[in-house]
Amino acid sequence: MPRYIALEEIDSILLSGAFAALVGCLEDDHLECKAAPYDLDVERTKMELAKDVSALANSDGGIVLIGVHTERDPTYKSDIIRRVSCFTRDLVDLGRYRDVISDWVIPSIPGLRFEWHADSTSRNEGIVSIRVPKEACSDRPFVVAKAVGDVGGTLGSYLGYFERTRETVAPIKPAELRDRLRDGRRFSELDRRLGNIEETVGKLAAGQSAQEPPFTAEAVFRRVERARAQAGLEGAPCLSFAAWPLQPIEFPNLFGSHQVPVVHVLEYPPYLREAGFNIGTRRPSDIVEARLRRCLLPGRVLEVWRDGPVICVLPGGDWHLCWGMRSSEHPGLWINPLALAETVYLLCDWASKIYEYARPLPDAFRVRLMLSDMTTDGEPVSLSPYGPDNINQYGHRRSAPAGQSGQHFEIEVERATARPGVTAHRLLADLYAWFGFNTAQMPYASTDDQEAVIDPAQIVQPRFPPPSIR
Repeated sequence: MPRYIALEEIDSILLSGAFAALVGCLEDDHLECKAAPYDLDVERTKMELAKDVSALANSDGGIVLIGVHTERDPTYKSDIIRRVSCFTRDLVDLGRYRDVISDWVIPSIPGLRFEWHADSTSRNEGIVSIRVPKEACSDRPFVVAKAVGDVGGTLGSYLGYFERTRETVAPIKPAELRDRLRDGRRFSELDRRLGNIEETVGKLAAGQSAQEPPFTAEAVFRRVERARAQAGLEGAPCLSFAAWPLQPIEFPNLFGSHQVPVVHVLEYPPYLREAGFNIGTRRPSDIVEARLRRCLLPGRVLEVWRDGPVICVLPGGDWHLCWGMRSSEHPGLWINPLALAETVYLLCDWASKIYEYARPLPDAFRVRLMLSDMTTDGEPVSLSPYGPDNINQYGHRRSAPAGQSGQHFEIEVERATARPGVTAHRLLADLYAWFGFNTAQMPYASTDDQEAVIDPAQIVQPRFPPPSIR
């Protein structure tokens, strides 16, 4: 199944030379793929190289892979890597690549790395990477100071600003950028005012109003990744949750006070047990950029965005999802089924309660549950389907599919009829199937009014002591 790939995993693949592991991965904000080397004898291709690299530097950094073919995936609405075509090293002059970027991009991008990576099966062939470090982004904006006209000539007196948006590079016209800067605004202010440019510019490019939905799953996922970084869980085992409406809404009183009902639900999310696997931070929320409220604790974060999405990120390892499951006989992470069931139930309940305060009330919203970076020491995460009435199933442990460190599970929910037990059961049924279990094997489940649900009554009477919030 297509998946997004972290930079750390890309680095590991490049080091090993086992490039086939890239196949099936999706391009996103930090990954740009090129099927063949840039032809630097052509001016337009020089501009393309400058645009691609500066766009990553104007975002949060990333990597360009040369020799990697992509095709459009209609389901994910993103480009997916289909194959890798290695080539001999003499086809790329890395020094010339550096000179072109230095000549076309202002100011110079610090810390750029140009590397050749040999294939593990044929050391005479390989692929090339251009790495834009995250630290370089502190010097942004980076602008392309030249352009190529329709007939191929280089145009002078040009200022072009590009920023990577998912798998594409979104341009901002020079006149627009000039108008925003001419009154002395600092770039940090410009960056805030541009806001979530992957959404606004994309919609404008499609001829839509910036106020019109829908949110794409990819746009929400990028917000999840930012939240994950805020919690200090970037690259670490992680359980993330996001919900977003299918029509334009807002939370009009989100920034009113800590006594506003929607803020109270953010700061005091629902729970089943005082000492359970709860999702709250026990911290007051902060207003961030006049766009969202965030409750932040090292290792966990909850967010409500004014324009609709709600996000929660929690530890995927020993401090929450895999609490108490370490085994000397079985290396790797082992999901605690009670922590899983209770957490997902509470997240679904939390999202439903939050949307009661949206205006207008959304007819429906989508929910996505995400496992990320759940591999340790090369061992995939595993799960056993045991519950309070069948502890003997404890040993029936199954690992995640080979080579997959995580997965996303997404469903649509009708708000008016949403029930947290039903929503949680639908998500967990897909998750258990990912581990190879039948839905009937799921613990903490029952049938209520002819609907399968995660049963809170079973959660509040576990067979072993649960932890307090960590």
